[in-house]
Amino acid sequence: MSMSTRASLAACFSAVAGLVAGQAGAAAGDKPNFAGVWLVEKAQTELKTLDGKAPPLKPEAAKLYAERKAAKASGKKTDEAHTDPAEICLPHGVPRLLNAKQPIQILQKPKQLTVLYQANHQSRQFYLDDPIPTADNMPDPNYDGYSSAKWDGNALVVNTYGLNALTWMDDAGMPHGEKLTVVERYELTAPDTLRVKLTLTDPETFTAPWDAQLTYKRQPNLRFKEDVCAEKLWTPPSGSPKTGG
Repeated sequence: MSMSTRASLAACFSAVAGLVAGQAGAAAGDKPNFAGVWLVEKAQTELKTLDGKAPPLKPEAAKLYAERKAAKASGKKTDEAHTDPAEICLPHGVPRLLNAKQPIQILQKPKQLTVLYQANHQSRQFYLDDPIPTADNMPDPNYDGYSSAKWDGNALVVNTYGLNALTWMDDAGMPHGEKLTVVERYELTAPDTLRVKLTLTDPETFTAPWDAQLTYKRQPNLRFKEDVCAEKLWTPPSGSPKTGG
């Protein structure tokens, strides 16, 4: 290979590398790049405060939480209030979805971040600088709520509201009401470490707002797997071939 050819190839590779880097920077808008596949570390079956304590539940909520934990431990079928919604393939809801022991993938553009969740193939969209609705203009509640996002320096702050009361806040059965709001603060503490601080407020369930925290590790070689939740509820006819999952 001639010197001129080598020089041309080197220039080409340099240009491609610059283009890729430029696209990454543009996608992040010169903000930290959260794009990629992540997996939560030390997922919490029971969501705790920053200092590892139980959240400040009101007496009625604490009673329901204890009943749900007992029902799960017994393994017996029970009524709707004590049945895990995720086990019947309903959406996890927020904040429980963030704590699922399955990978997530973040797609990042200057004005929108989309988070894909392997768990039951759910997704959430964070629109940058969308206004938070006023109390008299709040959208109808749904499972994963509605999210507005903004940058605070190098931290992405996501406000989630409009959550229905049909989900659990953790795998053990922590309840909440429709006044629950969740503030998620996403920050890179290292190139492949993402810290998410949660501030949870619900005057129907808690005596005061409280904070929790999750840590994710980037997984560059991890790919999503199929997660067909409904298959867990389906009983195939006798003699039918087994399905995957």
